[in-house]
This record gives sequence, C-alpha cells and structure tokens, in this order.
Amino acid sequence: MTPNLILLSSLLVACSGPAFAQEEATPGFNTPIPKSIMTADEVDTSIGTLRFFDGMPDEASVEMLYDNLDLIRGTEVFLNFIPMASLEGLRIGMESRGCTEPNECLMFKQLLDSNPLFLTGNTDTVYASVMMDLEANGPMVVEVPPKCGPGTVNDPFFRFVIDMGGPGPDRGQGGKYLILPPDQMTDIDAPIGGKPVEIDGEQYFAVRSPGYMNWLILRGLLVDGRPDAPVEMFEKGLKVYPFADRADPAAMKFIDASGMAFNTIHANDSKFFDEIHDVLQREPVGLIDPELRGLAASIGLQKGKPFAPDARMETILDDSVAIGNATARAIFLRPRDPAAFLYEGQQWYTPFVGGDYRWLIADGLGGRNLDARTLFFYCATVNTPAIVLKIPGVGSQYALVSTDSEGRFLDGSKEYTLRIPGDVPAKNFWSFVVYDPQTRSELQTGQPLPSKNSVRDSMKENSDGSITLHFGPKAPTGPEAVNWIQTVPGKGWFALLRLYGPLEPWFEKTWRPGDIELVK
Repeated sequence: MTPNLILLSSLLVACSGPAFAQEEATPGFNTPIPKSIMTADEVDTSIGTLRFFDGMPDEASVEMLYDNLDLIRGTEVFLNFIPMASLEGLRIGMESRGCTEPNECLMFKQLLDSNPLFLTGNTDTVYASVMMDLEANGPMVVEVPPKCGPGTVNDPFFRFVIDMGGPGPDRGQGGKYLILPPDQMTDIDAPIGGKPVEIDGEQYFAVRSPGYMNWLILRGLLVDGRPDAPVEMFEKGLKVYPFADRADPAAMKFIDASGMAFNTIHANDSKFFDEIHDVLQREPVGLIDPELRGLAASIGLQKGKPFAPDARMETILDDSVAIGNATARAIFLRPRDPAAFLYEGQQWYTPFVGGDYRWLIADGLGGRNLDARTLFFYCATVNTPAIVLKIPGVGSQYALVSTDSEGRFLDGSKEYTLRIPGDVPAKNFWSFVVYDPQTRSELQTGQPLPSKNSVRDSMKENSDGSITLHFGPKAPTGPEAVNWIQTVPGKGWFALLRLYGPLEPWFEKTWRPGDIELVK
C-alpha cells in the first residue's frame, strides 16, 4: 500500500469514531436542520402571540403582521419625510400671506416676532423669503445686493442647492444667480453649490435644482441693532424674476409679515400625508430615490395616483403619525446620541449633529444619520453647509438647550437663571431666543421678541463682565429686570444660543455658557 493510501485509510477510520458520529435528522426532515432557521408554532412578540402551522402564519397572525407592517411604514414615512412636509408648510404659509409669484417677497421688516409660527426663527436678522416655482416660471434669476447676509436656496426635500451673500460664491459682493429646473437649459453645467457661467454677455452663478419648488431665504444683518438698513438693502437691491423676463422683469413686491399671525409649519396629524401627496404629485419623480419612493408607495403615496386610504388604513396612519410625531419630539428634546452634546457634563447640544449638511456619517461610509436629520428638521429650517463652517469670524453657530442643570425639562411656571460668561467669542453679536416646545416657534408672551440680543438690548453686566439672564413668569425686581425673558405658567420652553461671527474660543470650547439653573 502506498503512503498516500495509508494516510487516507487512517483518516477514514478516525472520522468514523464517536466524535464524528452523524447528527440525527430533524423530525419531519431527512437531514439535520439548523434550529436558527426554523419558526416555532407559537412566537411571543411585542405585538402579541403569533401562531404558525409548520412555519405558515395563521389568518389572525397574518392580519396582525400586516397591520404592524403598515404601522411601521407609516411611522417611517413621517420621520423620513419631515423635510419635505416642512418646506411644503412654508409654501402654504407664504401663500396665505399672498406670496405666490417670484416677485413677491415675504419680509419681516420689524424682525420676526412671536405671532407667526416659524420653526426656531431668529429675532436678530431681517428675513427676506421667496418661493420659486421652476415648473411654472422656468429658470429663475436672483439678483442679490452687496452686503447681503447669509442666504440659501433649498429644494423641495429641503436639501441644499446654493448659498448666496456672505457664504455664497458672491462672497457678499452681490451678483446674479441662475436657478435651473432639472429639465430645462440642460446644456449648462450647473452643479449643486453653483458654477460661474456667461450667457449673452451676462455673468451668473448657475445651479440646477433636483426639483421645481425652491425656497430662497436671505438674511439682512442689523446695523446698530436696527433693521432699517437691511430692509432698505433688500427693497433697493433684491430682484427675483424668470430668466425669460430678464429684459423687462416685473417690479418686486415686499410684503411685511412682522406682527402677522400665520402658520408655516407642517402638520403633525394625518394631514401630514396629504402634504406629502401634494408634493409628490407636483415634483419630478426623480426628486427622491427609489428607496424613499418605495417607502411612500407602501402606504399609498405615489406620483400619478390618488391617495385614498380605506378605513382600516386611515386608523393605522392616524396611529403611525402619532407615534412618528412623538418619536421626533423625543429625538429633538431628549437626544440620546453622545455626539449631540457640546460639553461633557452639561445640557447644551447641537441642532446639527454630525456636521454634514447631507446628514452623512463619515462622508457616507456610515450611511445617513437619520435621527440627526429628524432632530434638525423637526425644529429648524434652512439647510446649508455654512451652518457647520468652522471659520473664525464667519457665519454663525448654535447651541440648543431644553433642560436645566439637573436634566429636567424647563417649566414656564418656574424661575431660572443662566450665566453668560464675559468676552463672548462673537465678532458680530450673540443672542438668546426662547421657544415654545409645541410649535417650535418663538414663545408667545407679553414680550413680542422673547429674546436678548447683545447689540439690540441693553443688559446689566456683573462685575466680572458676565451677564445673568433671568427667566420666569414675572420680572425680577431691581436692575436685573432688563435681563429678563418672560415665560408662561403651564407651558414648557426651550432655547437657542446663537453666536454671529464665532471666534476661536467657541470652537476650542475654552469659552462655554453655564447651564440653566432653577431658582429654589
């Protein structure tokens, strides 16, 4: 016998021993079946006990499972489509104030007060807002005046299209922007973020949007704490018109919305799905990817088809939007991601978790940070890379707070203080604005502007240069009253600290605000 045959014979003998005895066949099968791929006849789950005959669900289980699947899908549609519904809410709100044409600009000439419902708007800059319908009007031209503050165009899914003004390609010098729809003037190379082009001897910053309805939002910086100069800048220099009308554009109309009561916020009930349906019908099918389209279609939201849920589905969607809304509130007001918090051991967190305007983790290697996107768009608007720029003296930075130093939600019936250390690292100014957790808009109190602004407002400083802000239903007695922001008994509140032109100590975290302290 050859050596190879001897070795093979030895292996066969060894493998036939007790240690290599063949496993018995699983009952009902000819061979052993891994338990991990089998389904028991009864399975206890959070939605109830599911029953099977040889892996086949019984009728009651099938009904239960499809109800649960539709509930999950409806909840996911709410959480994932908040950006779309939010921009649609803005469009509807502007329409209610008579802004439907591209030359009709909604402006807050006396700043944004607490009457309009507007997600965490600031009380520090003059807003100029225009809705541009690229399907109805074709390519649009925006002429931005010199010295314009930060401006942005967002698409129907609230994605970044282009910046204007200070952070835009005109760098605050003013210029003409050409906003192209997805299906016109397709010979022009116009990537997201913009590219200089020359057309008929005119220079433009051209950009192509993925969708038709685009929101232009510009901010004018106050001069000496007053809005007069930015209002004049917009009224004299801002122009928005169809490219086809460039030879003789219509005159701009500036509609002052200061003090007006109207809503720009998406629904948190079943009307949310109607808002999404309307957008899907209006926009090109390629606005969102097949994955999102499929998610929407799974609950009956599809371009070219009516949205007509039956009684069973209406009940499930009512439940799913309630769960989705509650989940968004948990993500926004009680973030669980450690990366959200700005300082170890403190309550302040960022509304822009991850620092990516596309909401990508590690530039996409980790996928999309869905909770970070939900947190931002449930409480805020305007999507731009400029919001996370870490360039000292440029742009703005934000810090959210919803709890006191002990981690308790802020109560409008109680009194609190907040110490803002001296030498706030803001080249331009800082502000502190109080908001309503229900509407995520400015808190409506006896103060039209529920805020303090370091340029606009006179505040009492402490001996070390710090400022102590006071919060509560009643003003403190004495000189501290000028540092008071009113709150409402029976209501909660949260707040945003903004630094305009943030400097190195902010980014290095060598300067930081105190926590909000309950006055006992």
